[in-house]
Amino acid sequence: MWPLVRQARYLGRYREIAQVLVGHGFGYVVEQLGLLSLLSLPRRVVLRVPPTPPLSSAERLREALIALGPAFVKLGQTLSTRPDLLPAEFVHELSKLQDTVPPFPSHIAIATIEESLGRPISELFASFEHAPLAAASLGQVHAATLHSGERVVIKVQRPDIAGRIHTDLAILADLAALAEDRMPLAAQYRVSELVREFSMTLHAELDYRREGRNADRFRQLFTETPQVSIPTIYWDYTDARVLTIERLFGVKINDLPALAAVGIDRVLLARSSMEVILKEIFSFGFFHSDPHPGNFFALDGNRLGMVDFGQVGSLDRPTTQGLLLLLSALIDHDTGSLLHTLEQLGVISRRAITPGLRRDMEHFTEGFVDRPLSDLSARETIGELLALLRRHQISMPGPLAILLKALVMMEGLGVQLDPSLDVFGIARPYVRNAIAEQFSPAALGKRAMSSSRLLGETALELPHQISDLLHRLSDGELKVQTRELELRRLGGAIIGAANRLAVAMVLAALLLGVGMVAIAVGIGGWQGTAPTILLTVGSVGAVLSAVALGFALLRGRE
Repeated sequence: MWPLVRQARYLGRYREIAQVLVGHGFGYVVEQLGLLSLLSLPRRVVLRVPPTPPLSSAERLREALIALGPAFVKLGQTLSTRPDLLPAEFVHELSKLQDTVPPFPSHIAIATIEESLGRPISELFASFEHAPLAAASLGQVHAATLHSGERVVIKVQRPDIAGRIHTDLAILADLAALAEDRMPLAAQYRVSELVREFSMTLHAELDYRREGRNADRFRQLFTETPQVSIPTIYWDYTDARVLTIERLFGVKINDLPALAAVGIDRVLLARSSMEVILKEIFSFGFFHSDPHPGNFFALDGNRLGMVDFGQVGSLDRPTTQGLLLLLSALIDHDTGSLLHTLEQLGVISRRAITPGLRRDMEHFTEGFVDRPLSDLSARETIGELLALLRRHQISMPGPLAILLKALVMMEGLGVQLDPSLDVFGIARPYVRNAIAEQFSPAALGKRAMSSSRLLGETALELPHQISDLLHRLSDGELKVQTRELELRRLGGAIIGAANRLAVAMVLAALLLGVGMVAIAVGIGGWQGTAPTILLTVGSVGAVLSAVALGFALLRGRE
């Protein structure tokens, strides 16, 4: 079904979007999407020459996104972090997009606060500054003081922004589906999935309570890190559209003259900023995914203050492990391991590993030969890798792209403060600790137990599945038409299944024995009664299982 039919109530907005695209020289996109007849736009208008003075395609795209409003500006900002999708000139131009927009009247902000919190502004705050401190596409920030004396800032959402965002995201989803139907490259890059991830992120930003919970979580994680300060959330003054947080007084991290004026140690601050993102990634698995300069402040005592937790990312154990292996492969100049790790991370598929891709990867890894880690830049390394993937029309999974963006942005901040910053040197202990944790005896034992349990469940289920299949065949629910050759193949398949079942059950016992050995080492080394029992039982079970496994494999080959 044509997506526009589903979104008929948005026809006016569709027409507005099409007209903005045409006016900025992207009429051919409107035509390719098949919107001409439905929007009653004559072809001569769609294909008209862009106005002078001529701008580049990247500049015209940036101007068009600004004209289309907050959702499209946010989309442009997201695309500016994806050099695996866009050429360098587009990434550079879209990175200029900022959330700086004119503020809305303070009386509307006050009305939103009173409606959300259910009390007059005078009862809520001892003082409220009508002039906003800053304004962005989704909301603006006002300074205030609580009756108890705490200095706070209040983030207030723009009126009706949620409805407009919802409309534009619905239209973007339809346009993405259209693009995949009509443009092979859009289908290859799975633009519908990209739009879906973007929609989830933007919807989350619209709920300020989620941002407050993120801030609370970060503050708890950094409790034992005194050089990092996370503002307190005042939940009695917070709602989905209003967020009240502690006000941090400091200097923006990229204001170098101001930092010098107050005597901030820039080298120490640069190291702290990098340690923050590395600790979030490798220790917490939960990171600030929008670390631009406006969200970081230098505080008294060379402390680092962090604000704005609307955009965060999470890492699961396989992704963290993959990142460690990726870094190891780069350092070891191992192209095969690099490609295998990228496959595990979901960046490439096995079918995508062409001779050309392998050759380019070998050339990429050669760039690390005989170079000390202190000479390497995360920005350059990640940029080269993403550019390589884009040349082969391979896109990066969204969560991984967000992580790489955060790393690049954080390194950029650190290098501004200290041009000699050794990012890989700072990362080394975090990577070493993460590897030790990921591959410790206890962690290996836990994974072995999990794998053996899953394998055992599969082995126990297989006879029931075979029995069910045979019963269905005997009851006539399934019919098999075969010749003598096919019968031999079927018989071989059944024998093979039986052999695999036997091997699976023995292998499960072997893994269980190994898991018991690993757990014993993890909890007590080679000393103590419990570890000794586990080691004895596990070792005997592993040896017997290995012998049985070998016998089963030999029988399977007969």
